[in-house]
Formats: sequence, structure tokens, C-alpha cells
Amino acid sequence: MTIRPLGMTCAAAALFLLAGCEEQTPGTAAPQPSAVPSTSVAPSSSSSAPTSTTTPSATVPSATAATVTKPATGGAVAHTPEGAATVMEEYHHALGDKDLDTVCRITAPAFDGGMKECRSLTPIQFEMFTPADLKNLKVTRVDRAKVKSQGPDQVIVPPEAIAPKATIMDGDPKIFTMGWRGGTWVIIK
Repeated sequence: MTIRPLGMTCAAAALFLLAGCEEQTPGTAAPQPSAVPSTSVAPSSSSSAPTSTTTPSATVPSATAATVTKPATGGAVAHTPEGAATVMEEYHHALGDKDLDTVCRITAPAFDGGMKECRSLTPIQFEMFTPADLKNLKVTRVDRAKVKSQGPDQVIVPPEAIAPKATIMDGDPKIFTMGWRGGTWVIIK
């Protein structure tokens, strides 16, 4: 993961805020105030300059990245057929990059043995692609108009929605079924 300079500052601030939070059991005493220092403006040479302080609100933890699932591409995953198409593109790009972690994060639910089986079989699949296939997979796009909703938590991505494809996929076209699980789209069959 690459952290940009401003992103690193924001991430450090969020981690610092979260570090001061303590888990509370319902019915127990209210959480203790956080040891987070307030943000202030340094006073000018005049001692009468006001000091601005910001106190963290109770909603800060709910706005952290922990509550939003983000694909490797960096954007939030929408609970829509368009969001599923974005994850399907991410899956194909990960195949092209031979990115085992991303491929299995998206496809493990489709394996009977889950993550373990995905991690053992996917490297074999990587070796089946030609260099031209890997290049095509890295630029695959999914035609959002061809993705079919099967209710709020399931979509179908037909083979004709995906281009370009690896030649091995052209020989054995696969209809992908994606499901909304754990705040993101995954391939379920």
C-alpha cells in the first residue's frame, strides 16, 4: 500500500484518535475522554490573539476507513451493479499482475475450501496465462450495461461484458455470479 504525504498525516491522526478509544461494554461507565491533543493555532506575538481548539466528536470513529470497504484501486465499493463491475475489473487486473492476495480476497467464496483452496490453486492458474493474456487482463474493462442485477445482493457478469479477455477465457466462457458479502462484492460462482 502506498501512503501519500497528506494521506500519511491523516492516517496517523486517525490511528492516534483510535488509540485513545477504549471498548465499552453496554451498561458500563461512559468512555473516558481521549488523550488526543487538541488542534490549536499558535498565538501570535500578541497575547490577546484567540486560540482555536478542536475537540474530537463522538462521530469521528464512525467516519474512519474501517467502516468503508475499499478495493485495491482505492475507491469505495458501491453496493450496486456498477460497484460489482469495478470489483470484477479489479479481479482481472489482479490476475494480470499475478496478485494472489487480491485475487483470493475476491474469489475465495467461490472455492469449496475457501481462502486455503484459493491460495493453493490460483498460482497454477497464473501459469496458464500467456504473456499476451496477462497484458489483456491488466486492461480488462467490464461493460456496466451488461451486468445484470439479481436482487440487492447478487449480480451476474456475463462473458460478453468483459473485454479484453485471456484466450483461455474465450475458449471456456464463464458467467460470473457476484454477491455482496462483508461490505464488498465477491465472486461466489
